[in-house]
Amino acid sequence: MKNLALTVLAVCAMLLVASATTYGQAPEEDRSSAGTAITPAAGVSPLISDALNRPSGGVALVASAAYPGLGQLLNDAETKAAVIGAAEAFLLARLVLEDRWTRNSYKNYAETGAALWYNEYSEHYDRRQTLIWWVAIVALYSLTDAYVDAHLAGFDDPLPAYLDVVSIGPGSSGDELRVALSVRF
Repeated sequence: MKNLALTVLAVCAMLLVASATTYGQAPEEDRSSAGTAITPAAGVSPLISDALNRPSGGVALVASAAYPGLGQLLNDAETKAAVIGAAEAFLLARLVLEDRWTRNSYKNYAETGAALWYNEYSEHYDRRQTLIWWVAIVALYSLTDAYVDAHLAGFDDPLPAYLDVVSIGPGSSGDELRVALSVRF
């Protein structure tokens, strides 16, 4: 079981390195239908071309679920990816240790029946349960953060030069909301 866990961890690390090194590179000249990237044609609006270059929320969510911090890395939040990846790795490593200590203490208690081993088992069991909750909370935060950041990418960018004014106000009857967008040609 230990070898399987180390193999899975090594494969995930290789995938992380491979995705980090290939993300943002220009697509190859291969025009086959498999693996070609969408490139905007000449004259396409900057808003559309910028949206095509951003990862989708679903891709960021799945990437974050596959490997801790990968969704944040796809969203160009390297510091956040490092912090979340380190936090999840620490919590998971600590959870594995607590699980090992819990099982060992229970085995010793079952063999000897000593109250000392039962108290140690109880302490490790409680810590393991707490760590399970912390791992779940950090993982859910990571998933949510990757998804929301992908959807909010470019939100603070200034409006393009051809969009003059965006105004929001009450309508003529007072019961409606009017949104106006002025476009310069």
